[in-house]
Amino acid sequence: MPIQQNETTYLPMGIRGLTGWIRWAAPAAIRAPNWSSYKNKRVGIDILGFLYKAKANNILPTVYIAHLIAKCRQYNILPIPVFDGKPPDEKRETIRLRTEARLKNDQKRKQLSTDLETATMTHDQRETVEKELGNLAIGSIYVTTEERDEVKRLLYAAGVIFLNANGEADNVLAYLARRGELDAVMTNDMDLLARGVSNLLVPETAGVPGDTKGWISYDLDTIIGEAGLTYQQFLEMCVLMGCDYTSKAKSLPYKVSYFNIKYKGTLHRTLQSIHVKDVAPYDKALEMLHGRHETVDGLMNEKQWLKWSLWLKGSADAISTETHYLDELRAKELKEMDAMEFCTLFQSDSLAAVSPMPLEVRMTM
Repeated sequence: MPIQQNETTYLPMGIRGLTGWIRWAAPAAIRAPNWSSYKNKRVGIDILGFLYKAKANNILPTVYIAHLIAKCRQYNILPIPVFDGKPPDEKRETIRLRTEARLKNDQKRKQLSTDLETATMTHDQRETVEKELGNLAIGSIYVTTEERDEVKRLLYAAGVIFLNANGEADNVLAYLARRGELDAVMTNDMDLLARGVSNLLVPETAGVPGDTKGWISYDLDTIIGEAGLTYQQFLEMCVLMGCDYTSKAKSLPYKVSYFNIKYKGTLHRTLQSIHVKDVAPYDKALEMLHGRHETVDGLMNEKQWLKWSLWLKGSADAISTETHYLDELRAKELKEMDAMEFCTLFQSDSLAAVSPMPLEVRMTM
């Protein structure tokens, strides 16, 4: 039986080509994190990306997040995970395309699995098919509601404050970072640089704090300084390169985008020079990334803001623990976890004494 040749379908996430542009234009901004410098720092976590990262590496999300939180505490880092809510309408087309790509990959995976079982192959052909199956599996990953809830229960049990965004977690993380309430953000999404977050901690693998390899620390001021751009020019360049909010609009490669914005001055001048008449999608993307029309009520509900405000003040009412659940996890999913590392999960990320969270707050989690 002939082996069907397939190509994995991927849709880029975030700013297209941004990592490559940084390596080309501002390599000095790419550094390994100095974890000791984050002592007592408030570090936001775009948590959904880490759940996908866990599943892509065949790790249970609760196991990966337990290790992540434990390592944060070993370095005295204060983690603040934020969960996504409903995606904005502006992202609807991008989500539709990603769903179609996932379904297409599923169909290819089934066909290749059949070929692997029934077709006569050489050793090299079999290795090629197995590698492609692995790539397709990554493109088909989906995090279930149950898996999110299990991670939330783990965080609650371990006394970790976490927040639920009304929309995208990125918006909340960027808002808090711009207000100086977060010192850095752990994420797999480079969009947050365009949103004005000054320091990103990006894992290349399923890493945890303390790893000497597999993490990159991006400093926004260094990036725009090395590239000779203002923040506004950097933002406009990112939109021109293409993002989740401009899926149907024309985009340009990163070098072309960079030189156009740097020497023509503005996004609108560049769009005019390449004969783009409908600038509305680009303007909307600028607004979304910059957060110009965000409101407090739009970002999170009142009870989430109350929880965050109480935590910032060191109030014991902001978080709680559920140690018996940690013991349950120790007997099952976390039985291989190092004993000292596991013990850190019983700590709390508040300096105040911990007391039970009011029922009405717990119900909103």
